[in-house]
Amino acid sequence: MKHEENPFEDKIVALEWINSVENDKGRSRDKDIYPRLQTWVRQVNPVVVLEIGCGQGICAEKLEHPATYVGVEPSGLLVARAEEKYTAPNRTFLIGSAYAVPLDNESVDAAFSVNVWFHLGNLEAAALELSRVLRSGASFFVVTANPDAYSTWENFYIDFVREGNKLVGKVNIPVNPLSRNTMYEHPLGDILKSLQKAGLEITNTEQFGEPASLPGRKLFISIQGTKT
Repeated sequence: MKHEENPFEDKIVALEWINSVENDKGRSRDKDIYPRLQTWVRQVNPVVVLEIGCGQGICAEKLEHPATYVGVEPSGLLVARAEEKYTAPNRTFLIGSAYAVPLDNESVDAAFSVNVWFHLGNLEAAALELSRVLRSGASFFVVTANPDAYSTWENFYIDFVREGNKLVGKVNIPVNPLSRNTMYEHPLGDILKSLQKAGLEITNTEQFGEPASLPGRKLFISIQGTKT
């Protein structure tokens, strides 16, 4: 079944995304996101770490940690690219989604997600699934669009259609624009409440990622915490 919220199940969009991620050098991912991800995983030092929405798998390499890594992604095209490109024996890539992770209850020590939460229409379902697979005391790390910068994010979209808090349209990301993308503009309070309702304690939030061309506009927010 197609996941409407995940545009990367479309072959054209998946190939656009692969080209963009694999040729995006020295921008926000390298400067802002990967270093924070590396700091987090060193601090929690998991045996098994899960990535929800792993795309073409680049974070498996960027973690720079010996943990057993499991990446879950709805797009079979992106999973195939991940399996082709990131072949270390401690890495596994599976087809699944934020709403249906193909792992047992309480089976991972840590879980993270990078720029996936703003693709999700049902925050509570995703938070419950995240909580389900985390062991008691396990850590999570979510990077998503900063709600305080949604107006800036909208400027990246071209000819988009709005339905309530959902935007669908072409998006001008670096290297290779995407011919279709979906974004939900969830208030920060709703994001935090959904996690808390699922038994996840939030220990830290941080706004970051200020482009030189947009001073004062921090594009991303990270949310860290543990399962109680």
